Amino acid sequence: MPPRKNGLRRSSATTFRRRLIIFRRLFRSDCAATELIEAVNLELNHDGYPPAATMALKHDLDALKHEYNCTIRFDRKTSCYKLLSVGDFAILDLPNESLDALNFIDKNFPDDNVLAAFINVQKLLRQIKMLIPNEAKPRGGIPLTFRNPGKQINEVDKRTYQVIRRAIDNKQMLAFDYTSNFELHDSRRHTVAPYEVFFRDGHAYLDAVVHSVSPAGHVVANDTVEYRLDRITRGSTRMLPTNIPPVRPPQSRYPLVYILGPEVARRRDLATFFNETTITYNDDGSATVAAIVSNLWTTRQILLRYGSACVVTSPPELVQMFRDTIAQMAAKYPST
Repeated sequence: MPPRKNGLRRSSATTFRRRLIIFRRLFRSDCAATELIEAVNLELNHDGYPPAATMALKHDLDALKHEYNCTIRFDRKTSCYKLLSVGDFAILDLPNESLDALNFIDKNFPDDNVLAAFINVQKLLRQIKMLIPNEAKPRGGIPLTFRNPGKQINEVDKRTYQVIRRAIDNKQMLAFDYTSNFELHDSRRHTVAPYEVFFRDGHAYLDAVVHSVSPAGHVVANDTVEYRLDRITRGSTRMLPTNIPPVRPPQSRYPLVYILGPEVARRRDLATFFNETTITYNDDGSATVAAIVSNLWTTRQILLRYGSACVVTSPPELVQMFRDTIAQMAAKYPST
């Protein structure tokens, strides 16, 4: 390279790479000057910043603002730089199908939902939208939505959710105080092996295997339980140093059989809700459905939606649950 008064001129490729690293780091999250310098030096090694890098970093930030039209602000309260607009780095030219998909996500994972995990979906959506030029950003909505019966009233504590996610990722045991439908006032201390967080019917659940409950309740060791996160006592969740067993205990497997009457089965387009489902359509228009389930309580809730059009014949435990439910409902609707 030809010499210059202030030393050798860095190649334009290296300069661009350095500024691209800064952009990527700011796009991920707000960060301090020292973090930006560290990110550049870590990736470029010998082509990174010199020991006195503050002024060089300022030149690169100015270039991102003036040459690439990025909007970057320094927050004096946090001493961090914030990327407010990506400017010319808005390089996603998405087809209409992808823009429709973004609208679908936006509509079904709203900002005001109290489930903590929705925050991550919305953050991802905002980052994707930042990379789309203004003239191509998705506008309006589409009619396709998830039907979510009701809106969760009780907020899932953000700290609780974070501890649970960390325990799942690290494969470590978890302990928390929990109040179920069976304990309206007093919570119990549950020690569990956590496996997954999932969403159903407007609620977030933890799929876990119970190791102990104190004081003892209706849940016993080695049961698989779906814990509603908003029923975990705020501030009680602790990740334990013990690792979860390398092999998950086998879940209960119940062979489910139920018959659906012609009023719902005659068109032969039944939905499948359970694992290993087989459907046999009968000559009278009814259908016999066989499947494997592991949670009888959830199975009952799903099949109750069919009302009198559904008759469960197996397993015996679920048949008894339906008998009890029907008797209890009949008692609440006495004949006049």
